[in-house]
Amino acid sequence: MSNIRMVIHNIKGIHHGTIELPIDNGIYAIVGNNGIGKSTIMACMAQLVSRHNLGLLKPEDYSSDSYIEFMYEDQKDKWYCENNFWKADSFPRTLRFNGTYEGSLFYGMRFRDSKNVDELMEAGKIEEDSIVDADSYIQESLGKILHNNSKYYKGLKRIRNKYIAEKLNLKNTPYFMTTPTSLISQYRMSSGECLLISLLHFIYNSIIRRSLPIDQPVLMLIDEIELALHPVAIVNLLELFQELTNKYKNLTVILTSHSSEVIRKINPKNLFKVERINDETNNFNVINPCYPGYAIRDVYMHDGFDYLLLVEDELAKIIVKKAIEELKLENSKLINVLPVGGWQNVLKLQIELITNNVLGVGKQVFSVLDGDVQSKIQKQYKSTRKLFLPVNSVEKYLRNVLFENPVLPVKKRINDVFFSLESVDSLILNYKESENELSKLLGDDYKTDTDGKRLFAVLLKELKKRRITEESFVNSLYQIIRDNVDFTKFYDSLRDEFTR
Repeated sequence: MSNIRMVIHNIKGIHHGTIELPIDNGIYAIVGNNGIGKSTIMACMAQLVSRHNLGLLKPEDYSSDSYIEFMYEDQKDKWYCENNFWKADSFPRTLRFNGTYEGSLFYGMRFRDSKNVDELMEAGKIEEDSIVDADSYIQESLGKILHNNSKYYKGLKRIRNKYIAEKLNLKNTPYFMTTPTSLISQYRMSSGECLLISLLHFIYNSIIRRSLPIDQPVLMLIDEIELALHPVAIVNLLELFQELTNKYKNLTVILTSHSSEVIRKINPKNLFKVERINDETNNFNVINPCYPGYAIRDVYMHDGFDYLLLVEDELAKIIVKKAIEELKLENSKLINVLPVGGWQNVLKLQIELITNNVLGVGKQVFSVLDGDVQSKIQKQYKSTRKLFLPVNSVEKYLRNVLFENPVLPVKKRINDVFFSLESVDSLILNYKESENELSKLLGDDYKTDTDGKRLFAVLLKELKKRRITEESFVNSLYQIIRDNVDFTKFYDSLRDEFTR
């Protein structure tokens, strides 16, 4: 997996913001409140699929010192505006990905032809033999997504071919719907229909029919789909994206949204919650992974539980649940363990739940935090019910015993149990090399992998080849940690919380 790092400077109210996003197979979402800058992030990212997208910005959206910087693998581009024209310091060898960009209302590639098509239709210049039936894939997919009926758009048409579109001075292939009295262009259809037709045209012609190289990333950028689509259609579209990303391993889909349907459907590791902060060096606080419980305060689903335990991530959840089972604490109790993401987010959510009495009378909530944050707890959280894991985090524990301060018996056991094909030593060597390359690329911006997440990603990648899931790995790893770390204090604290 490779990340792209983007810096936005003085664009549409963003003074200086930095965000890293993966260019890797899967569905990713940038989420956050209205006005946080999601659409600006997406509009800037769109420069990667078409060099003309920054030209859509209006003069009041930027200033003389505005720029956008991209860093990907060993390349770095800086885009700036000079004499009302956006140019790059690396032109003509600028970063570019095959792909498409669609905004829900006003932006996107589909709008380039809207005025031209309307004028051509009014002038009668689109002849009857220039229009043919749309491909069945597009007709059926559109009907399934919007109406759960594959035959709903059976009368959908399109311009016959690219040659005719170019002859009419059109950059894209417009679609039409027949009615008893007239022909309606997609630009006169609903915003959801128009958006989906353009997306499905790209999917069918570029991905399914393989007109784009399969060994190069394909990037689909979609801004705020909930403004154009109703909740059921959003879920149906996400299911289509899931099918596509499962089948086509070079496809990356990045959405922006504040829709609960999107947030619940996307893997927490693929959710990037953006918050604006007052920091001159970076206006963005990006939370990743981001769990639904934090992103949308999705706590109503926990109704009926006697205890709600808030933890930082899925790895912590596995350890806590294993400990509860081992101590038989679930007897006559309904207990739910909810990952929230980041210890500050955990405590913030805990305070909100208690202050607003969200869980109701008789329900108890407390936090279980990674061991290394005990000294960092701010004053306002000192009296909050919480306890700490006996390890800093699973990722930090592994980085310590395998790399930083190797514990040979533990390292050997992990190697023997999980890495019989490619050894831990070989993976550590690969990890060192990738860290050195990353350090050279980022220079002063490089940050050491102190949290162990990049090493953990290397280990998971190897396990994935052998079809071992992250959950299976951590479940088995728990016993190794348990045999080599003193859990006594943690067990005592956990028992106390359930008996107070």
